[in-house]
Amino acid sequence: MTARETVVPVLLEKVYKLIQDKLDLAHRPLVTQLAQHMFSNVSQDDLIQRNESDLYGAVVSLWHHINEKKADDISVRVFNPTVSRQGWQSTHTIVEIVVPDSPFLVDSVKMALTRLDLSSHLMLHNPTQILRSDKGDVVGVSANEGVFQSLFHIEVDRLSSKAEMTQLKEELVAIFRDTGLVVNDWMKMVERLQTVTDQVEAQKASIPVDEKRFEETVAFLRWLGEHNFTFMGYKEYDLVSVDGDTVLKPTQEQGLGLFANSNRVRDVKLSEFSDSARLEAKKPYVLILTKGNTASRIHRPAYTDYIGIKKFDENGKVIGEHRFTGLYTSAVYNHTVETIPLVREKVERILEASGYREGSYSYKALHNILENYPRDELLQAREEELLEVGTGVVQMQDRDLLRLFVRKDPFGRFFSCMVYVTKDRYNTELRRQTQRILKQYFGCEQEVEFTTYFSESPLARTHYIVRVDNNNMDVDVKTIEQNLMEVSSTWDDRLSESIIANFGESKGLPLSKEYMRAFPRSYKEDMMPGSAVADIERLEALSEENKLGMLFYRPQEEASDSKAVRLKLFYQSDEPIHLSDVMPMLENLGLRVIGESPYEVRKTNGVTYWILDFSMLHKSEETIDLREARDLFQQAFAAIWAGELESDGFNRLVLGAGLSGREISILRAYARYMRQVGFPFSQQYIEDTLSHYPELAKGLVKLFAKRFDPKHKGSAKGQQDLINTITEQLDHVESLDDDRIIRRYMEMISATLRTNYYQVDENKQAKPWLALKMKPSEIPDIPAPVPVFEIFVYAPDIEGVHLRGGKVARGGLRWSDRQEDFRTEILGLVKAQQVKNTVIVPVGAKGGFVCKRQHTMTGRDEIFAEGQRCYKRFIRALLDVSDNIIEGEVIPPKNVVRHDEDDPYLVVAADKGTATFSDLANSVSAEYNFWLGDAFASGGSNGYDHKAMGITAKGGWESVKRHFREMGIDCQTTDFTAIGVGDMAGDVFGNGMLLSKHIRLQAAFNHMHIFIDPNPESASSWEERNRLFNLPRSSWEDYNKELISKGGGVFSRRSKSIALTPEIQKMLGTKKASLAPNDLIKMILSMKVDLLWNGGIGTYVKSSNETHTDVGDRANDVLRIDGRDLRAKVVGEGGNLGMTQLGRIEYALAGGRVNTDFVDNVGGVDCSDNEVNIKIFLNGLVSNGDLTIKQRNQVLESMEDEVGEIVLDDAYCQAESISVTEHQGVGLVKEQIRFIHTMEKAGYLDRGLEYIPDDETLLEREKQGNALTRPELSVLIAYAKMVLKEDLVCDEIANDEFHAQQLIQYFPTELRRNYVQHMDNHPLRAEIIATALANQMVNEMGCNFVTRLQEETGADIVDIANAYTASREIYGFGDVLKRIRALDNVASSEAQYDLIFHVRRAMRRISRWLLRNRSGKQSVTALVELYRDDVNAITKVLDETLVAAEVEEHNSVAKVWVEQGVEEELANSVARLSSLYSALDISTVARETGKTVEQASKLYFNLGDRLSLHWFLKQINSQAVDNNWQALARAAFREDLDWQQRQLTGQVLTCGCAADLDVIKALDDWMESNAVSLHRWESILNEFKVGSVHEFAKFSVALRELMLLNLNCMSKD
Repeated sequence: MTARETVVPVLLEKVYKLIQDKLDLAHRPLVTQLAQHMFSNVSQDDLIQRNESDLYGAVVSLWHHINEKKADDISVRVFNPTVSRQGWQSTHTIVEIVVPDSPFLVDSVKMALTRLDLSSHLMLHNPTQILRSDKGDVVGVSANEGVFQSLFHIEVDRLSSKAEMTQLKEELVAIFRDTGLVVNDWMKMVERLQTVTDQVEAQKASIPVDEKRFEETVAFLRWLGEHNFTFMGYKEYDLVSVDGDTVLKPTQEQGLGLFANSNRVRDVKLSEFSDSARLEAKKPYVLILTKGNTASRIHRPAYTDYIGIKKFDENGKVIGEHRFTGLYTSAVYNHTVETIPLVREKVERILEASGYREGSYSYKALHNILENYPRDELLQAREEELLEVGTGVVQMQDRDLLRLFVRKDPFGRFFSCMVYVTKDRYNTELRRQTQRILKQYFGCEQEVEFTTYFSESPLARTHYIVRVDNNNMDVDVKTIEQNLMEVSSTWDDRLSESIIANFGESKGLPLSKEYMRAFPRSYKEDMMPGSAVADIERLEALSEENKLGMLFYRPQEEASDSKAVRLKLFYQSDEPIHLSDVMPMLENLGLRVIGESPYEVRKTNGVTYWILDFSMLHKSEETIDLREARDLFQQAFAAIWAGELESDGFNRLVLGAGLSGREISILRAYARYMRQVGFPFSQQYIEDTLSHYPELAKGLVKLFAKRFDPKHKGSAKGQQDLINTITEQLDHVESLDDDRIIRRYMEMISATLRTNYYQVDENKQAKPWLALKMKPSEIPDIPAPVPVFEIFVYAPDIEGVHLRGGKVARGGLRWSDRQEDFRTEILGLVKAQQVKNTVIVPVGAKGGFVCKRQHTMTGRDEIFAEGQRCYKRFIRALLDVSDNIIEGEVIPPKNVVRHDEDDPYLVVAADKGTATFSDLANSVSAEYNFWLGDAFASGGSNGYDHKAMGITAKGGWESVKRHFREMGIDCQTTDFTAIGVGDMAGDVFGNGMLLSKHIRLQAAFNHMHIFIDPNPESASSWEERNRLFNLPRSSWEDYNKELISKGGGVFSRRSKSIALTPEIQKMLGTKKASLAPNDLIKMILSMKVDLLWNGGIGTYVKSSNETHTDVGDRANDVLRIDGRDLRAKVVGEGGNLGMTQLGRIEYALAGGRVNTDFVDNVGGVDCSDNEVNIKIFLNGLVSNGDLTIKQRNQVLESMEDEVGEIVLDDAYCQAESISVTEHQGVGLVKEQIRFIHTMEKAGYLDRGLEYIPDDETLLEREKQGNALTRPELSVLIAYAKMVLKEDLVCDEIANDEFHAQQLIQYFPTELRRNYVQHMDNHPLRAEIIATALANQMVNEMGCNFVTRLQEETGADIVDIANAYTASREIYGFGDVLKRIRALDNVASSEAQYDLIFHVRRAMRRISRWLLRNRSGKQSVTALVELYRDDVNAITKVLDETLVAAEVEEHNSVAKVWVEQGVEEELANSVARLSSLYSALDISTVARETGKTVEQASKLYFNLGDRLSLHWFLKQINSQAVDNNWQALARAAFREDLDWQQRQLTGQVLTCGCAADLDVIKALDDWMESNAVSLHRWESILNEFKVGSVHEFAKFSVALRELMLLNLNCMSKD
């Protein structure tokens, strides 16, 4: 294989080029040769960062140097080249050497540099053949002829001082001189050794040495001469006596090698030798082998080897020595011992002496030890010493021990120490420490030298040479060994011992192996092995359940009152905990972190743990007793870490007040509640107050415990005592704010009725959420409206609130995103719910919760799952403090002290964000075995699916149809234009936009898209909408673009701007070419269109007097419009809060048709309530065993359509009621004001809150011909129902058999058919009856019916309800109303409302008559039985009994209605109600006089006509009233007149006694006989016939006359 041609580096090429260019012709080739020769072995790395000019300079400099010196000169130059002087430069000091070639030069130069502590940065050296001319000029360079010279170019660390440079130069020159001496005398010395060996051999007989050893000695000497020793010096000495002392004296003959220099040779007195050396000198051995006491400066930096060959006289006495110094060559170190004379014999003897059997393990081991033993030692040491070492090491048996063997140098110059230790244990640190210990022990001045040897053996051997002036001392090897063991015993060893001591051997050994090298160096430096064992216990205790271990402690070094504390955290993970995660937690616990040390612990099985050690100062004023605080702190921190406790400033109370984390969460929960109810102090301020007054904080927690801990049974006295104590302490609180905060805490705790704080789960663990049931009316300054009950739920991951308007209340649970003020949002909704729930049994409730960790999540699914988890937690918390009903008995929750009565009714419903969560709620209900079962949350998988039923949209559509009917349009058969908010995937929008096939949807938008179809085709667009509705998760994007009319499209709301086509411009009535999406929506909202259908979320219309901030829906601020700008003719509010109430009113005053959201979308809540009440009923049957769950579900499902109809009927009637009232217009304003006042006085209605205008505004409106708008009427009707419903929940109503029919009518047909006998057991029987009755009364009679009758008659509500029900039944008004409603789209709506108003008025008058003329408390049934037959009889003969003129009058009224599309019979019967009202009077007269009702009837009407009483009644009715008193007076006149007419009729009937009385004749007779009195009456009537405006006083006088007439007539009888 041929070596690759080396490529010449470019840099060198440049150097050669410079030589060519710059030098004269003669020198060029020579200098080039020199350069090539010098650079031939240079490495590429050495050329980096150098430039050609400096390299060129270096070569030229060397060239001159060679030229200036002779071939045998030793020349060394040391200089710092500069450009100015040398023409080149270097950052280093340059050493140039030109010397005759010789061995050892390079080694020796390198050693010299090392000795002087200089680094070499570049060393170019090569023996170069240089040919010189006779004159001495160089004529050839490495051209295979000439003398070899060694050339060096060396760059060393820069030397700045002259002295240093001189020192270096002199050192090098001295070395070269020595080298010269050694090299020149080398052969002579080899020869001298031979001569001496021959002499010794010749003296064999006289030398007292045993033969074998002698031969070995000679063989050794001969072996040395065979290139196994590098000779450096020789000198012969004689042993002579001088002054009684024996002296070793150099002979006259000049020494060789280094000893040729006589300065290196001197006399030595034997008395100056140490004892051992003297002994050694006098021993009868031929050789003395030892080490010299100086290190060689040549070849190898080792101490020179000393070989002394004694001179003997004939008697075998020592008379001198031949001394050789030098260095053994590598052969001594590398050849096996068997090849080295003297040594092999020594080894044999040692093996023999060991007593080991040849071939045994120990024999081989010992042989191996000696074979690898340092050769210098083998040569120098005594056999006994070697045997001791060898057997000692064999006995270690490769165990983890440490052994030390010490040998003294016989000449007292050093100790040779052998340290054996396992390889694992050997490290630089141990070596350093050993050096230190040896140096210290032996009192050595120099550094201790060492050589370390590793082989396959598990042991490492280090040979230390400790140089001393005199080694004559006793050495206690065991003490040193002990110290070394202590040093070598690593931290891990001590850990192992501690682990085994702590855990016992069986458990400890495996553990100690696992943790053998687990801990990092930093940990070992900081921690004792003992504390590591404690840490290991904690690490081993970590598991899936226990992910974080910890230790809160105070270092031993700190005093017990010190502020310094530490915390260790233990956990398993590949990544360390980030400091930023832990710091805030610790700061919040009142600790200042001043340092942190993370330690990664990696077990041998690869498991990684982390230990974090925090050093901290605590901030509390008190000193902390760590024994007490530790557990509290650790539990709190673990809980914070696990997310079970929040990390905030309240946690300072753990150390500051000694409260547990859970106790603190009570205070935190109340603080959060304060935030929600708008208490003015921030949480941080509250935290500071409680930290500042830890005793008060403790007191508050004690007060909570006194009130709610079951063991105190809620003792009132204990609470009062505590409140007094806290109040006393408050006297020492300086700040008024702090005082207010503590007092507010006390008030809130006292206003709390129940809590689940003391409940535990099945694992006996405290519940991770806190529920507080409050009575908000007892909390001062709480914002209105104030609910009756409230449950506040607090947990680190969720907060929520559930507000109820009464004991039986329902409403949705909303997943709110308003972390800071969700209660405000819920409060607004509960108000809306209150008015919405008037249609259903329960009053309003609303709940809302926030997921506090939602912001940390990303994906939609992850957030959804978190919402579900929080929702379930929220519901569990609500059920924790709710009573249950088991087998008809109320069972309070476990471990809950109740400060209120039984309260078992809790239902929830879906709302924003929780639409699909009903099954979750019901699963929790089942988990708690709650009495409502799956009636707890309506709409679950076994409930009515609102979206599938489309019930909310259908309910709203009833209002839309009515608005259109009132405009004379049937929107189910006539095309109309519409715009909408929402998309077809939504329940309300999707269902709503399919409810008529004649919708022409021109535009719609949701949060993503804007859909525009300027000229839609109703049929095809309906089909496409239907397709989208059935397409899962569809959006406007999916709408088939081909079906959109020209110019339309679907636009993204993310676009910067949207170009408007001519068609869109025309539709919007704008000339703008493009608009930003939000501006486009704004224009869509304000375009001319028939219907705006809101099925979305958000508030889009406000009044011009409201700001966007007032609205509280920031997302839609940019596109909201004012009510006056809304130009749609009709608004259907399927969604909640689509308009503000003031926005609706403004729109209605401008002629728009709108109800309110709670009227339009009542369908959903109504349907849910029906479902709940049906389920409560059916669940009762299931638990009695009358039904199985499966049958129950089938029954439920089968009734879905009918429930839908019931709900729509409710929606229909409610909207109708508003319309009838609105239709009456201005005439009712004063009554309505009266009603508003009544409701205000009773504390039900807050005018400002409900945006009902003040009296001035209403009277102003009345003058302008405007009455209350529909949105305002909607509120009044809701309040009327709300109050009435509450008042009707009483036994008198519930137990009335007639009202009880309401209960049966409430349920669908199937239940009425099969289970009617069980209905009376319904837990909400009274509430259902009251609700049905209240709704019916208000819908049919208007909002102020009850209050007006109360004022007019003073009757109580039960009597009024009975009178109303009786009048409805007696006259069959229910049927009449049904027939009127059947005229939708047949008759005009005005005619329908007229008819209903007539019915309403008749019912009111009849009810009043019944209240005025009743005898005692009569049941409805009794009243009906008393009057119904008579009324029916009178109705049949009415036209015959009436005077012709009156019949004519009735017919003309009816005719107007018939022309408007009313059936004739219906029109006639309603027209005659004003006369039929008298039927009750007639019936009474007939009964009193014993005549038939037909007779009485005929007489009554004729008498009224003859005496002009009917005319007079008309005068009364047409009398205008200005105030309530006048209204009452007018009613009184009417009653008086009726009564007088009844009396007079009675009188006339009594006159004629015959049964077949001719009433007309009787009347004639009577009038004749009372002519005088009648004349007086007629003259008064004539007064009335003049003019049409009369004073009230005139009526009083006239009625007085009539009474006198009555009395006169009676007295005549």
